[in-house]
Amino acid sequence: MLKHSLTKNQFTVFSIFSILLSITLSFLVFYQIQNPPSILLEQDKTQDTKILIFGDMMLDRHVREKINKNGAGYPFELIKNIIKNNDIVVTNAEGPFTSFESVTIGKRNGPLTFTFDPIILTTLKNLGFTLLGQANNHTLNFGFEGFNQSKNFITKAGLDYFGDPLNKNINPYIYKNKVGLIAYNEFSYQGKNEIISAIKELKKNVSYLIVYAHWGEEYNQNFTKSQQETAYKFIDAGADSIIGMHPHVIEPIEFYKDKPIFYSLGNFIFDQAITGPTTEGFALQIIINENNINYEIIPYFIKSAQVSLMDIENKQRVLNFLSENSTVSDPIKNKISEGKIIMNI
Repeated sequence: MLKHSLTKNQFTVFSIFSILLSITLSFLVFYQIQNPPSILLEQDKTQDTKILIFGDMMLDRHVREKINKNGAGYPFELIKNIIKNNDIVVTNAEGPFTSFESVTIGKRNGPLTFTFDPIILTTLKNLGFTLLGQANNHTLNFGFEGFNQSKNFITKAGLDYFGDPLNKNINPYIYKNKVGLIAYNEFSYQGKNEIISAIKELKKNVSYLIVYAHWGEEYNQNFTKSQQETAYKFIDAGADSIIGMHPHVIEPIEFYKDKPIFYSLGNFIFDQAITGPTTEGFALQIIINENNINYEIIPYFIKSAQVSLMDIENKQRVLNFLSENSTVSDPIKNKISEGKIIMNI
């Protein structure tokens, strides 16, 4: 019995050892929390970043009538599954979210003065949208009061906004020090140099920078010389891709210094026609990982203010249009016709 018992001195030594061990373990746990192992940081660095980008979203006029009748989720009902599970989901808000009454509802040929019901923002948030562009020619339809309301309503709903209709308070968006977005409105006819300066500055802090450009000629299915010159300047300043909207139709793709320029994604949510080019657009999904950047083109129809993915035949028709009309190398043309472009980093 005595053989297996601890002496008083042994018990004291054991107690001191236990206390020291407990203190050491506590310190190690605290240090681990404050200083995570490098392998975890490395995993965070190499984790895929998924971005989904749409073009112009107009939620007034006939679209508003459809929403009032069918609910705020109606325009997105058939594409909600592709919106999920992205880190950033962007669309251009072709007008402000305000408390002002609509002056276009019930007036197909009425004034091009848009305002959107702020209640829809909760639906956008729940669907997975994260970021709304505010740099376009309709943001100031209800003046600066409307613009300020719009910014407040967007942030109150838990979403972010970026861009300024005058290209002054540029308000770029940054995601985890990896991805940056800057919005540009050609139709302010000012601020291009400010955008270039903002690109140079933001590029110091992010590894991938997108310029979201509102530009070009309406209904022109080719890009203009002005769009091209502006895109080149933005890429020279540090942009990694240019993604455009405003023409209401799809425009070709070009590469400059191995950087893609998607001149126009076409409409997203709009009510311009029953058939034809204004009823077609495409979403662009960008997946950034450690080794490459994947661009996937996702064509869709817009019918009765609702977006639906194209069937195989029509999808291929749109991809072929892009491939045949884009000023890119033959290997890239082939990739465009497949709907996926992969660029090595």
